[in-house]
Amino acid sequence: MSSPSSYTRATSESTPDVTERQQCWECRRRRLVCDGTQPVCTRCRAARIVCPGYADKKPLTWLAPGQVMSRTRRKKSPRPPNSRASQRKSSSNNRRTGKVSATLRDTATDSDSSRALQTESQEPQAELVRPVELRPEVVDVFEALMYYNGHIFPKLLEYQLAPCAYVMPLVLVEGIPPSITHTLVSVVVSHRIMQMTDDPASDQLVKPMWNRLYRHRDIAVREIAQLVANEQKRKSRVTLVAVYTLFFAMLQQSFTPCWRTHIDAFMSLANLWGGFSKVLRDMPELEMSMMAVFIVGILANTTSPRNDQFRVASHSETLAIAEAYYTETYYPSVSLPRPLLTAIIEVNDLRTAVTAFPSSEITASALGLLSRIESFSPEAFAAAKPVAVRREWRLLAEMYHATTFLYALLSLQSSGVIPTPASHL
Repeated sequence: MSSPSSYTRATSESTPDVTERQQCWECRRRRLVCDGTQPVCTRCRAARIVCPGYADKKPLTWLAPGQVMSRTRRKKSPRPPNSRASQRKSSSNNRRTGKVSATLRDTATDSDSSRALQTESQEPQAELVRPVELRPEVVDVFEALMYYNGHIFPKLLEYQLAPCAYVMPLVLVEGIPPSITHTLVSVVVSHRIMQMTDDPASDQLVKPMWNRLYRHRDIAVREIAQLVANEQKRKSRVTLVAVYTLFFAMLQQSFTPCWRTHIDAFMSLANLWGGFSKVLRDMPELEMSMMAVFIVGILANTTSPRNDQFRVASHSETLAIAEAYYTETYYPSVSLPRPLLTAIIEVNDLRTAVTAFPSSEITASALGLLSRIESFSPEAFAAAKPVAVRREWRLLAEMYHATTFLYALLSLQSSGVIPTPASHL
């Protein structure tokens, strides 16, 4: 019985033209005799292997993920010149004694590694520095401008129920001082962070944007500090608007609950111009900013202690400002009807004026105020609005009516202006 090798030799000797046949690359790799059948050899077909063909150049082969055909050799680390001599000496000692001196080998290896570390420590090492994002400030300003016009401004237009002259796109920022520009950029970046993730504090996706936000806010604070420190620039419209912009940016971003510190600083600058009312009369271009502070102060007093209320002016002057300047279309998010706003101002004033034993006049005034709030008609208020948005205005008026009455009743009872068991209401 002949072996397979003898059979292969016999076959090759009997068929001398086999070597002249084409060999597919798979048969070459497996060292088999290929029959040269076109387009697929018989051996590959029988083994259910994709035949790579008979091309002159070996075709490329797809590898599984993580599989490597060849690796680059690593450069050997330099060794001290006496390391080989010490190894030969230790090996000769082992052959002479016939024992494996593991202790000597470990000692020699430790000494060689320590010498290598000393040699490497003496060589100068290049410090790996994390690449810094070379991003000009003008790029952030341009991106903030495009983002505001493309995302924030359309939402403001969508949510407002009446035309507002103060909701407008940002066209040019050339004339805006850096103290205001960088604050606006920080507001836009903060809006992007809130829109990108539900967990902005720990999400790694928005971590680079936090650095950008704090950088622009830091620049804005430095610019404002320089304006306030300069006696000539302290009493300027730029300083007033810059402090106002930073104040509202801090409120919107909710970085700190200490809103009173910022609004007190703004009022200190307004007093340099003669007070809140004088700035409102003499600077029509700042009407939006001043009324924003006015609205925030009134609503903030509803959740502040009654002995620490914020006032822009006296009680009568505050009511006059609300009657002359306030409209429901200043902000899309604040559409409080004017009668209810004046009622909140009066409730805040009664909370401040009350003593341990309120007089009958204060109690009667509080009861009359509750009656006026209760008699407010959301239907009549919405009837004066455009027909297209009359339903929305009525819904808002009903919500503000209920919340204003609830605030007035509970706050006046808790402060002792009216008795708690209000059975006569």
